[in-house]
Amino acid sequence: MFSLINIKSVAVIIYTTLLLGCVSSEQKATQNKYAQQDIAYVNGQFFNQSHGFESKAIIIREGIVIANVNALSDNFPGKVIDLQGKWGIPGLIDMHTHSFGNFIPNAKNDAPGTQGVSQRVLKAGVTGLVDLFGDETALVAVRNRQRNGEFVGADIYASLTCFTAPKGHCSEYGITTRTVSTVKQAQKQMAELAKQKPDVIKIVYQPSDDQPSISKAVFAQLVQESKKLGIKSIAHIKTWQDIRDAAKVGVSAVTHVPRGEIPKDIADLMANADVAIIPTLSVHNDFVNYLFDPSVLNSPLLTELVPDTLISAYRANDLIAKYQDRKTSFQQRNEVTLNAVKAMSDAGVKVLVGTDAGNWNTVQGYSVHREMKLLTDAGISPLQAIASATTHSADFLGIKSGFNEGEHANFVILNASPVDDILNTQQIALVVKSGNIVVQNDPSLSKL
Repeated sequence: MFSLINIKSVAVIIYTTLLLGCVSSEQKATQNKYAQQDIAYVNGQFFNQSHGFESKAIIIREGIVIANVNALSDNFPGKVIDLQGKWGIPGLIDMHTHSFGNFIPNAKNDAPGTQGVSQRVLKAGVTGLVDLFGDETALVAVRNRQRNGEFVGADIYASLTCFTAPKGHCSEYGITTRTVSTVKQAQKQMAELAKQKPDVIKIVYQPSDDQPSISKAVFAQLVQESKKLGIKSIAHIKTWQDIRDAAKVGVSAVTHVPRGEIPKDIADLMANADVAIIPTLSVHNDFVNYLFDPSVLNSPLLTELVPDTLISAYRANDLIAKYQDRKTSFQQRNEVTLNAVKAMSDAGVKVLVGTDAGNWNTVQGYSVHREMKLLTDAGISPLQAIASATTHSADFLGIKSGFNEGEHANFVILNASPVDDILNTQQIALVVKSGNIVVQNDPSLSKL
């Protein structure tokens, strides 16, 4: 007969064997799930629009996030990048730009072209841009080159052109645009544009403007045609009544904030109609800051993105003197605009970050960070501002980009918390585009 000690010994051996077998199975499962070419980013705080920043490990394969886990297993076979507690946000998206380059007051413009802008803005953590009017043929060509991998740059999305009235806004720049006066013309022009596969449709609707505008009937037809194509529409507007009309015809978003106090009905009207707002606060509000807030032009990120001539132009004494006596009125007007954006946000209107870069007091890439700062000046939280520049904009475009499983690995690693100070979005350590590190400002973040 077995003694009691022998029975216990046998039991221990069996239990240990089973335990080792389970561990071995778990190790094999992990090894089967991950591969040597996989890259894991660990010890980071990653943005989640529902929960804020979370400590996670992000695993990437061939440019796609394949796992978002609490911790990385010890036997992970791939490469590991220790983020040392830094903060990760999804790649930034500029929802309203004109990607020829940057306007410079009283000097030759900084005009690297769309490809150059697409490449340059990666330094600012911008991994996607939406051009809302340019040379249609040129934009189709450069977008194709970017999507075919002929150069590494921010993803290019575009309306390609804009729909406007003859001699209406967009027609004054010497670039061919699609002008329409009747419902039939709207149908015909939309069908022709559809062949070029625009990512969004831009429509200029401002009947109170000095320039001619399409009618409300033509506006409605253009929106209807865009819906048939499954393409979202963005309306350039000027007044609060324009927004009422836009909501009524079912536009997807409006760009710009009308001047003056927001009427009481507007915010709820937009929210109920699911009309998003692209405020473009940079182009509306930042002029006074470029002239009178030295920190704006002293940003190290700005100096990486533009020639000295642009910065010097806004520091010119004659330009500052010209607007010195209007500084207070500019600030008061800006406060009204910020209050309007806050009212929209509080009502549940989806706010999307767009800069209208290519105009006065805007800089491709940098103004996305300025836009987030201005949103927080309006009383919107840093987390909401980040979502407006990342996940909300991605959702609008129908793309998946960020940290969740199955999303494109486009993200930015920051040296400091953007929750503590939204200006910390400018403290960029790494930019990852399609799973590849395309900007590395912190050499200590090396692969282990």
